Amino acid sequence: MDWRNKLELIQNKIRGQLHARKIDDLEGVYQLMSEFDKDNSGYLDKDEFQKFLSKIGVFLTTQELRAVYDKYDSNKDGNIAYAEFVNLIRENMSERRINVVRSTFAFLDQQRQGRLLLENLYRLYQAKNHPRVRTRQKTADQVTKEFVNAISKRSKDCQSISEDEFLNYYADCNATLPSEKEEYFTDLLTSTWGVTSGADYVSPERLAQLEIILFEKIRQKTVTKDDEGKTAKKAFMYFDLENKGTIDIYQFAQALQKFGCVFSDKEIQALFNKYDSDKSGRLCYDEICGLIALMGSGNNANVNPVFQIARAPPQETLNRIRNDLIKKGQHSVIRMATIFANSDKNKNGTLNRQEFQWAMKESGFLLTKTEYDNLFRYFDKNCDDEVSFVEFISFLRKPLTQFRLDLVNQFWNRISNGQSSISIQQLKQLYDATKCQDVTLGIKTVADATKDFNDIWKDVQTVTQQQFIDYLTDISALIESEAIFEKFIRNSWK
Repeated sequence: MDWRNKLELIQNKIRGQLHARKIDDLEGVYQLMSEFDKDNSGYLDKDEFQKFLSKIGVFLTTQELRAVYDKYDSNKDGNIAYAEFVNLIRENMSERRINVVRSTFAFLDQQRQGRLLLENLYRLYQAKNHPRVRTRQKTADQVTKEFVNAISKRSKDCQSISEDEFLNYYADCNATLPSEKEEYFTDLLTSTWGVTSGADYVSPERLAQLEIILFEKIRQKTVTKDDEGKTAKKAFMYFDLENKGTIDIYQFAQALQKFGCVFSDKEIQALFNKYDSDKSGRLCYDEICGLIALMGSGNNANVNPVFQIARAPPQETLNRIRNDLIKKGQHSVIRMATIFANSDKNKNGTLNRQEFQWAMKESGFLLTKTEYDNLFRYFDKNCDDEVSFVEFISFLRKPLTQFRLDLVNQFWNRISNGQSSISIQQLKQLYDATKCQDVTLGIKTVADATKDFNDIWKDVQTVTQQQFIDYLTDISALIESEAIFEKFIRNSWK
């Protein structure tokens, strides 16, 4: 057996032993780990970690311990942070368990709002039916207290829970359940939420069957040169009359009929709800087709911790944009961001399709209709025909690496004498346009580069450290090499 498989078995045993100790969420894991954290640092060294494993009944050989320790010590600092350990045992939630959670959320979200009020969840939660209570391992009051404490921490607004937040809460529960406890996990949800009743209820098992039937019907209609994802996309595009990349439930039902799937209305609705992750009432069929293509290739669709397949970015188009930005000079990302912000007529942080296309053209990018459509569709994450231009610019911008950030902070401390801000006059006096990136590469003359720099800061009187970091982050996005960035910092400033 290779070490990867053995590590998975050990990890599963850890989950099993946590479950045996009646630990049902991550709060219990943190509390147990803290018992062995002698200096209260939030970390366990190798000896403390071994004692922790022994306490829960996991005994390893020296070689096994070293391999497991190296696995959990992800940043290789010689210690295991609680979070590092928890993140790894939290991974690998099975597709079946994810379906159970999504079905339960859909059952509770009768109004299809996409969020559930915490006060309603507290009222609806049937702790007396929890497996721990039924077997008298815990009281209903204990289970209720644990539930309220854990799920409230998953709410971003402290008032309600989204489907993803609900899923993340149960991912925490999943972390203390071994793989062989599939039936227990299903029972945990169906019994505490009472989802076994209701005229519109479709069980997770039936939902999984529907997906298999749908895939098989699509597979039968797929010619050799295509994959199942392409076949599905052709059908969905046929019913997408406005070419938005989305379909409603009526169009979804028509596509199912075209494939030859004979499902009941409630089954169609349940399948639609599963794919309608943002509860907008419309499906981005690129994502569905990606899932279907993965099913056909034999890959596991559950490949990331947020439990969804991300649409692949139009990399070729983005690379072209980036190369054009480099040619336009070191301040081109800043100028592009300004154009996009000015194109946002209602100042809500988003651009519709026409505004997005205008902003791209105004920034000097001439793309084909297909390139515009693919780019817009990728960044239109919730399929409402609008793009967050902040998200788009951030994708191009990218954060500073730790090396570059340290370099910028060191330079700031030198020029500011430890102050939180400097005047714009000081900054302009320090800038040496003769050695800046644009002049070095022959993109601009010294005069043009100087004017360019002054224009960027024309409405600013005082520059804070964060403004300076943001400014250099925009420039950094167009510099590949750490060495070249360091040279730019050291040479372009006196």
